[in-house]
Amino acid sequence: MANGKRAGRSVSRRGPVDPKGEFPFDVVDYVPHLIAAIHQFRDSALDRTLRPLGLNVGRYRVLGVLTRFGVCTMTELALFTAIDRTTLTRIADQLVASGFVERRSHAQDRRLVRLELTASGAQVHRKALLQVFDLNSRLLGAVPDAQGRAAAHVLQAIVRNLAPSQTACDSIIFYSREALKPPSV
Repeated sequence: MANGKRAGRSVSRRGPVDPKGEFPFDVVDYVPHLIAAIHQFRDSALDRTLRPLGLNVGRYRVLGVLTRFGVCTMTELALFTAIDRTTLTRIADQLVASGFVERRSHAQDRRLVRLELTASGAQVHRKALLQVFDLNSRLLGAVPDAQGRAAAHVLQAIVRNLAPSQTACDSIIFYSREALKPPSV
């Protein structure tokens, strides 16, 4: 089996069984299994909840970024949502068709497209946000704050290990426009 080193921790392939017997299989494989399941369960629940508002998880996430940061380029949206550009273009088309966002061309470069939230988009996002807060509360409801924070730190480390670039990593972890600026020399 392959051995590797990530973030100062040796990751060894010990086999399909957790040596401590705590989990159904080795923690190196079990953690990604749980992350995938949580992602699927939460997104399915959110899609069902958001559908009556004309939204799904992807559309909600784009509206959330526009609510927080205002007008954004497609590149900024891709970085903050971790949604691939092809899917993001389809989502933008759907949001424009629904009247939730408007496309704006850049004055000097018409190829540079910016999306801007409309009043209707802001209104539907506020309604959706209440439902998302409710689901997130149930998701972590029985988890003590200290454990939730510890889990967040573990997930940040996983993002650092997987993000395709430092900018992508920082935009997810710090969720700020400052994360998109190149470091000053």
